[in-house]
Amino acid sequence: MKILYLSMDPGIDPAGQGGGSIHIRSFVRALADVGQQVTLVCSASANQPSCEANLGAVGHLVPLARWNYVLARGLRRTGRLTGKTTRGHADIVRALHNLRFAARARAAARELKPDFIYERYSLWGMSGLWLARELGIPLVLEVNAPLVYEQQRYRAGVTCPPLARWVERRVWQSADLMLAVSESLRSQLQRSGVEPERIQVLPNAVDPELFRMASNGNAVRERLNLDGRFTVGFVGTFRPWHGVELLLAAFEDLHRVDPLTHLLLVGDGPSRPGFEDQIRSAGLQGAVTFAGRIAHQDVPQYLAAMDVAVAPYPALDEFYYSPLKLFEYMAAGRPVVASRVGQVAEILIDGATGLLFEPGDQAGLVRGLQRLRKSATLRSELGRNAAAVSSEHTWNRNAARVIHWVEPLLNQNGSSAASAQGQKIGPVLSGKRFSEGSEGAGRP
Repeated sequence: MKILYLSMDPGIDPAGQGGGSIHIRSFVRALADVGQQVTLVCSASANQPSCEANLGAVGHLVPLARWNYVLARGLRRTGRLTGKTTRGHADIVRALHNLRFAARARAAARELKPDFIYERYSLWGMSGLWLARELGIPLVLEVNAPLVYEQQRYRAGVTCPPLARWVERRVWQSADLMLAVSESLRSQLQRSGVEPERIQVLPNAVDPELFRMASNGNAVRERLNLDGRFTVGFVGTFRPWHGVELLLAAFEDLHRVDPLTHLLLVGDGPSRPGFEDQIRSAGLQGAVTFAGRIAHQDVPQYLAAMDVAVAPYPALDEFYYSPLKLFEYMAAGRPVVASRVGQVAEILIDGATGLLFEPGDQAGLVRGLQRLRKSATLRSELGRNAAAVSSEHTWNRNAARVIHWVEPLLNQNGSSAASAQGQKIGPVLSGKRFSEGSEGAGRP
């Protein structure tokens, strides 16, 4: 099949190291691995030639238009002058970006003649729906979060919530196939009016080969002076909904009774300065290592240096996430201690593939860590079982599932629909390859 993959969010770089970047890169590569021809159209790529080379796909970069970049910069300046918090890519900037993005996506479709469009849902993103209807081909929409809710609940909010919610529902209800990353998210889609039969649940996944090739972690342990210490680890972004505050408090309790314990934190984020202050106040500078943000290909080495990996999610009103770190912890064969919440509790079996504690239960987290500290046999058993389960959650399997779900849609539309519609697109601006650079590129 020929697949046009769209990612309009200017904040997600397929060549980057964030969860969204890893998801896009891994899934596009998996589609190519299972024999599909993929063209990726995205709004951001800091390392353009490398990204295209690693994807196994043709890439088109669509940065903000110069006038839209100037608008974004002006809005940021206005926000600073008025003391208001503004997002890097304001709502009006994102909405107007549809115009340029749709034109470049149309040019890519004219070249590829895709069988269907696969789009990663983005805030104010309407280009995929426009193009799918114009070409008469199916739109498969991958939803990783209810973004309007998320922006209002955890970020700077949206300019016009009623309009944002209307656009979101409109796009969701119009897609031919919805891919929700969790059962909780599936329920939200249904409450928004999406028919149940048009929704499939497709959790995040992992590249098992990347983690299988990892060493025993000795090089990382030696470099970070972890030898002889029981190392508790975390990989992720330092944001409130990841629960690192609880992990720090629990580790303080653990270290008080067991000085040979160490905490290894891999990642970065806006909460890091506060965490560092918390560590200094507790006098734990020598017992905690902030490794910072690292390349994704290096994550297996750091996981191998950990004796236990933790996913300490707090209790949230809506836990709709599919935690990428959970699948990577498991693939690395690490014993996992995690909150009994959302998809985490669906994937991990307490006492068999990990240890679960109630969200926010600091004492429960400490007990889990102490239990694993005392038993190397239990650590080995849980890690081995977790690695076996992770083999059921691979990006290649996800790609094969998507193709299986899309085939009936293609049969309904007719095998020649894409080619016939492809002749109607007309002359437009040709999309730029990743290797050609970008006009008006920027990270507003």
